[in-house]
Amino acid sequence: MSELVREIVEVNASIDGDEENPLLVVEVEGLAPTAGWANIRLDPHVYITPPDDGVQDFDLVGDRPKDAAEVLSEVEAAWEGPLLDWCIGVRIHAVDNLIEDEVFEPWDEDDDASEAA
Repeated sequence: MSELVREIVEVNASIDGDEENPLLVVEVEGLAPTAGWANIRLDPHVYITPPDDGVQDFDLVGDRPKDAAEVLSEVEAAWEGPLLDWCIGVRIHAVDNLIEDEVFEPWDEDDDASEAA
């Protein structure tokens, strides 16, 4: 049975693809309470209506081993999917903390630079 990992250490959210088909890419490093966790993944929260703050929530989860020593173990997960038009950031949840990261459209940065020139 899957459960939240102990702690989020680092989050990196970015946009890939192009303006017509942007992709949200999320990479996370965390700590599990024991060694041997399997099936580590990011589970996105599903919304009926977009959240007011524009932040897509994810849970960093995995399958805990039955008999493992209590020692913090590094885990990593990644998620890639369509960038919804309301999404301005991500928030990753663990047992002990959560971390947010903003996402920026790379083509907007290029447009701003060319307009300033």
